[in-house]
Amino acid sequence: MNFFRSIKVRVWARFEVVVIAMLAFTYIFLIAMFPMFYGWMKTYEISEVYEDIRTNWYSDDIKQIIESQAFDKKMFIEIIYPDNRSYFVDMLGGSLSIRMISKSSFINSVNNSDTGTIYKTFRDEKENNSILMMGSYIGSDRNDPEAYIFIFNYLQPIGTTVQIFQRQFYIVGLLMMILTIFISALFSNKISEPIIRINNSAKTLPQGKFDAKIGKRDYEEIKQLAGTLSEASREIAKSDDLRRELMSNISHDLRTPLTMIKAYAEMIRDISGDNPEKREKHLKVIIDETDRLSSLVTDILDLSKLQAGVTELNIEAFNLSENISGVVSRFDIVKYNDGITVDLQAEDNIRISGDISKLDQVVYNLINNAVTYAGDDNKVFVRLFKNDEGMVRFEVEDHGEGISPENLPYIWDRYYKVSERSATHKRAKMGSGIGLSIVKSVLEQHGFKYGAESSLGQGSKFWFEAPELSDLNEKQPEESQKHKLELKLQKKQ
Repeated sequence: MNFFRSIKVRVWARFEVVVIAMLAFTYIFLIAMFPMFYGWMKTYEISEVYEDIRTNWYSDDIKQIIESQAFDKKMFIEIIYPDNRSYFVDMLGGSLSIRMISKSSFINSVNNSDTGTIYKTFRDEKENNSILMMGSYIGSDRNDPEAYIFIFNYLQPIGTTVQIFQRQFYIVGLLMMILTIFISALFSNKISEPIIRINNSAKTLPQGKFDAKIGKRDYEEIKQLAGTLSEASREIAKSDDLRRELMSNISHDLRTPLTMIKAYAEMIRDISGDNPEKREKHLKVIIDETDRLSSLVTDILDLSKLQAGVTELNIEAFNLSENISGVVSRFDIVKYNDGITVDLQAEDNIRISGDISKLDQVVYNLINNAVTYAGDDNKVFVRLFKNDEGMVRFEVEDHGEGISPENLPYIWDRYYKVSERSATHKRAKMGSGIGLSIVKSVLEQHGFKYGAESSLGQGSKFWFEAPELSDLNEKQPEESQKHKLELKLQKKQ
């Protein structure tokens, strides 16, 4: 059943349907309607002769014109005057039957017709042929015509002609059907073969492999499809690499604190349970490692929600200066434990509009990233100010090892960790590689510009920019509504 639904069979079938439709169209208009077209053509031919005679009626050469038309078109033309005089030209082979036909009844039919013109078809038994006749008047007043004109022409027997056409049509139609069966099969194979080839190769995409061979003569759309699948294959392979790296990172980040929690819990049980000072120190290690686990799980959940688009922003106006100061104060313990100082340089009363909790998370992650990769000077600089363009700019700078230019574009990717930094720095083991991904997702949700600048051996600077929210901006929506209401009242008045 699937065979009949394949692209090869459907292309072939549609090709055959088009050919059959074309043959049917040809039969109808060339054979079935041929008698009608022939009668219409003869009627039109007689009408042209009549118009030529009527137009040149007052010409001195009218008799020559009548004779010429009768000779050229092989017609019988008769002119009857009101005083019963007549004049005729016979180019139908001297048929006496047409001459002997009484024209008086036809003249009455002309006078009684709505248009002043009649067409009659009758049988000439003597000549064994059908005759088409047109009768009309000549002159400007049909009630007082200058003459009556009757034009006769044979309708040649077309039955034999139609039979010949039919036989030729059947032979040609049969040959066309046989020929198109092979041609359509060839075309369907030509179209479907590269698609089938790509489909077979696409089955290896889950493994990040795509090795379909594209010929130079393949259609452009096929080449584009192959290019798209090749790009998808590379992205799948990259995602697979990131997945393995994530599993390695998460496994390491989970194993280390869990091992330490278990070890220090056993030490409390076996060694320091009765020693308050040692017990306190061991409990602090357990609490710190638990916080690390909680932070890691929270980051993973937050990133999944942000990139799945299931979180909504709770936009409100707030004082960014105060919020940053509060976030920075959370890193006082770092100075106590590791000797790293976070230097805050922030302008007062800078207000923006955004989701407070998510932007606090952005600030925390950027500062935590700088603290993790702080240099030998053990200093991190946090700045908040208005730049020359009137935008609020937030910066976090460290003097650590920095990031190479080839790695800098990828630092915002999920689970990405620069290998040379994470391998050498003493605090690198605390990073899961998702903090900057959260920063990127939140800032893009807000529509804020962001970026990073770094040089190897000199450190890194991370920043984002947001529009400042002044008192005027906060009142603007209310005033805009008031202005719209005033405009409506003016229109009613």
